[in-house]
Amino acid sequence: MAAHDADARARQAVALLIICTVVQRWDVLEACYSDEGILPVANWQAQVNNDALHRLLVVHAWSGSITWQRGLALLQVLLALGLALNRQPRRCAVLSLWLYASVTARHAKLAFILDRYAHILLLWLCAAPDALAKPTRARTASYILRWGQLLWIYWDAGRAKIRDPLHGWSFEGNALDAYLRHTFVGETTRTLLGDRGVRYATIVVPYVEAFAPVVACAAFYLEWHRLRRVASATIVLLHAGIGLSMNGAGLLSAFACAAWLFVEPPLPAKEQKRASYRDWCGVVVIVLFSLGSIAHGVLDMASCRDATQEPLKAIFHNRWNVFAGAEDHVTWEIMPARTHSGAIVDLWSQQPVSWKQPAKAARSGRWRSFPMLGDGEAPAEEVERVYAWFCRERGDVSHFHAYMLRAELKDETKVSKRLLHAHVCA
Repeated sequence: MAAHDADARARQAVALLIICTVVQRWDVLEACYSDEGILPVANWQAQVNNDALHRLLVVHAWSGSITWQRGLALLQVLLALGLALNRQPRRCAVLSLWLYASVTARHAKLAFILDRYAHILLLWLCAAPDALAKPTRARTASYILRWGQLLWIYWDAGRAKIRDPLHGWSFEGNALDAYLRHTFVGETTRTLLGDRGVRYATIVVPYVEAFAPVVACAAFYLEWHRLRRVASATIVLLHAGIGLSMNGAGLLSAFACAAWLFVEPPLPAKEQKRASYRDWCGVVVIVLFSLGSIAHGVLDMASCRDATQEPLKAIFHNRWNVFAGAEDHVTWEIMPARTHSGAIVDLWSQQPVSWKQPAKAARSGRWRSFPMLGDGEAPAEEVERVYAWFCRERGDVSHFHAYMLRAELKDETKVSKRLLHAHVCA
């Protein structure tokens, strides 16, 4: 593939994914980012101790109006279109990264794994050499840094599975078996593999995840193109399987696949050209981000887990040790509520109350973070704000209870429930 084609495809892929994240976030803008929602600007400023740097950089906290939040979301879409159409791509990438980092910092508890990918891919676009087709030392340095980040992502993720203290990814483990029970594609794959096939695949997956990128990187620099394509395709297929087998993992898998577009080999050239100062500035920016991620996103994990006081640190979150084990149960939420007219409704699904396990999640996307936001360990005032939102959302509710239900994956008749919160609407 020609270098400029790879560059264009990477930009277009990231642009499309940014638009998808805007769509995913659109229906929680009022609930999570406006003054009418669960974290008004004044409360956010109190969380960050009214820090001047946060107030300056977090554009989404300049105003708490829903109009402002929607305007910024639409601006993200316009900048993504600029990226896709190659209109001032570096400027669009810089502004896109600023807005994406801003919305992450505005409500750090809503940050997903895919947001870590978005920060990194947008940074790579900001720092991309002016012309990847030209062989320069800056281009060489850019590829080294990109490969370093990719190798870290997969090594961290694979190592966590291999070293899982509960041995979920061993021959006797249940991790892959549990993950393949989420969707029709997963169930079909599980049936085709059979019990023994699933057990062997459980052992193989972590090692493929940890070492296939190493093979791809070595083949890249040794110019063994067929081996590189096989190793890269293996990882992409692994992500495709994750996206199809797990609920809500499609967009995450798409971001992970897009990252591989940034390490497509450039065209070979005989001459070494001189890099521009902007190319070297891009390299320096990536190095600074790498140092920041080592300090705040790798070594200082406490600041990533609790990023409410310094949410800008969430931008540097660079740990990927996720899906290390698997729960042997599935959970879902239900909020039986009594309206002023005496009717009983489920506030969570906006459907009649049903205690049965739903075929699909009643609310997806960023809504999946709501049980965590209203967890009993959070400050009481914050919990009240979270659940008061549902009173405002419907408008005619007298009181409601929020429950977390749990069903065993291997025996769905075993269902238990836990009361999360009882709320009386004002």
